[in-house]
Amino acid sequence: PPSPPPPPPAPPPPADPFVPSPIDDALLNIFRWTLQRQSGVTLPDIPGFDGMMAELHELRRTKGTDELERVSLQTMTALAGPVPLVYRTFFKEWDATPALLAWFAKQLLPFLVGDMTVTTITSTEDGAPTGAENGMGSTNTGGGLLVERCLVLEGSNCKGICTKMCKVPTERFFAERWGVPLSMEPNFETGACQLRFGVEPLALEDDLTIPPGCLGRCQANAAAAGLGVDDEFVELC
Repeated sequence: PPSPPPPPPAPPPPADPFVPSPIDDALLNIFRWTLQRQSGVTLPDIPGFDGMMAELHELRRTKGTDELERVSLQTMTALAGPVPLVYRTFFKEWDATPALLAWFAKQLLPFLVGDMTVTTITSTEDGAPTGAENGMGSTNTGGGLLVERCLVLEGSNCKGICTKMCKVPTERFFAERWGVPLSMEPNFETGACQLRFGVEPLALEDDLTIPPGCLGRCQANAAAAGLGVDDEFVELC
């Protein structure tokens, strides 16, 4: 008799968990405190990053995803202070601006998204970006940053929180406050997210990196299923 087919390859092992430093813990506390002031949602019985995720779910549940976007943008604006205005006034036109912003983001944001790798942006001959790859393609410029396993996406398991608390307001923040476009491309299967400073983002409805419907592992999807609601009608949650 023919031999049985080989078994499918085993899934890749989980990535090593991100281990925050004392500085990361301090930055998380400051960010969460500012987020609480902007949202009015406080769950003091749940500490640390898990507590912040619980507060974001509560904000989404009670006030919707548009409020997530507003609160996130206000939080980033409050924490940045005058720095974006100064940078926009004196350094916006530098060719190295996208690469500098990617480098600074890598130093400052691990507390929120985890480990990151600086990448280059690959462009075609007409200047259109084709992606961010390490040193491959027609023309490579700085400004790429790969979030290896986003803590917000994995911690929330929620498309609404990913897109409306992180992606959309962060893209707006850099465009409106820094004067620099930013494209963020989350991968909902791997948990990674590719950032490209200096690249215009697609409109949310045109962005093919955003899957339709609600993620099966999201709290909102589970709640909708319990109520007999089809998840295709659950918007960005």
